[in-house]
Amino acid sequence: MTIKFAGIDAIPADCYILNFNVDGKYETIFYQGIEELMSTVLTGDEWVGWLSGGGLPLLNGKKIDDEVEFAEEYIDKTADDFCVLFEN
Repeated sequence: MTIKFAGIDAIPADCYILNFNVDGKYETIFYQGIEELMSTVLTGDEWVGWLSGGGLPLLNGKKIDDEVEFAEEYIDKTADDFCVLFEN
C-alpha cells in the first residue's frame, strides 16, 4: 500500500478533514474539533499539557504554535501509520 498525506481542510463548526492519496485513490478522515485532531498527533502527556495551556511540544526541534500546521507536519512525516485505517 502506498499512502501520501495531502493536507488538512478546516471546515465550519471546528471540523477538520485529513486528505490522503492511498494507492492513487482519494481518501479522507474526519475530525470533529481541534481536540480530537490534536489527540491524534500528541502523546497523552503532550495532549494534557497542550489542553491545559502549556503549548505544543517541539516537532523535530522546531517550535510550531499553530495546531493545524503542527498536525500537518506531524502527519506528513508519519502518513504510513495511517495506512491501517484504509485497509479492507
